Amino acid sequence: MAEKNLPNNLTDNRKEIDQIDQKLLNLIHERSKLVINAGKIKKKSGDKTFYRPDREASLIKTLQKKNKSSIPAEKIKFIFKEIISACFTLEKKIKVYYLGPKGTFSEIATTRHFGSSVEKVETENIRDVFKEVAKDKNSYGMIPFENSIEGMVNQSLDNLIESNLKICSELELPIEHCLISSEKNIKKLNTVYGHPQALAQCRNWLSKNLPKVKIIETESSAKAAQLIKNKPGKGSIGPEKLSDIYSLNLLKEKIQDQLTNTTRFLVIGNEFPEKTSDDKTSISLSLNNEQGALLKVLKIVNMNKINLTNILSRPVKKNKWQYSFFLEFSGHASDKNVLKLFKELQKVSYDLKVLGSYPAAY
Repeated sequence: MAEKNLPNNLTDNRKEIDQIDQKLLNLIHERSKLVINAGKIKKKSGDKTFYRPDREASLIKTLQKKNKSSIPAEKIKFIFKEIISACFTLEKKIKVYYLGPKGTFSEIATTRHFGSSVEKVETENIRDVFKEVAKDKNSYGMIPFENSIEGMVNQSLDNLIESNLKICSELELPIEHCLISSEKNIKKLNTVYGHPQALAQCRNWLSKNLPKVKIIETESSAKAAQLIKNKPGKGSIGPEKLSDIYSLNLLKEKIQDQLTNTTRFLVIGNEFPEKTSDDKTSISLSLNNEQGALLKVLKIVNMNKINLTNILSRPVKKNKWQYSFFLEFSGHASDKNVLKLFKELQKVSYDLKVLGSYPAAY
């Protein structure tokens, strides 16, 4: 099919853009009506699920594959995330809890994943995210889980193992740290505040560029920004967004030690998503403190042709010198080889728990 000839003057070009925008608006209106109708159908059938991470992931991946425009696939994802978010909240308004205050990477991840139309609620710590989501079946939580430089966020992992909530989805967020302050000159800084993870991810830069400053840990990057506002000689580390929120000066961008610095976030909720074309499963289990116990697990994983992507050990708080293990692998809990894996793992372990089976980050 031959491409349509484009207008040769700006006036006609703008008219065609306006016409397309109107068509897009009409289509969004039609989509919103169908979403509202879907909510009514669900209500009649007793289906109480509203957020469907499996359907959303499949939809966006399909749209990215079919994309023939010059707009990058990542931008296509953002566009449709916002459309889905705006339509979704017409069906049901949901709350998403995140580690606050406003301006943290957790809030940025929440907006990136759910769009800007959901109700975002900040909490003081990660444990409170779990507590709030457990109270309301139509709410979700966004938790930082693993950083490409500093590794696992242990508080998130411990709460996940102890909780009855499920992992519903995941996303990977590129992390760019900035140095911000009420000061305009970096040479005037004598103290830098920041979340322990943020400080660790900028350790080499701080050592090289601010070797004499005092480093103070805070519970979040946003809290650090609050503490330094209008304070002479004080600076903090965090996302660029904080400089706008708290009217601070942006002294230096991209100060993280690795430019590929990425944090993986998990969405937690009360329901297991259904299978998609690309899923991950997370489990925890405990082993007897005996020689070869972990080797038995690894052999079972290998025999069932499981692609193991992560394995970690954590101390069992109730039993001294005993450990629980956290495993992640490709596949869905409903897959035949995964079901067989669970059955065989139960023979060599105890407290086997499926933490989630969910769409892989896209």
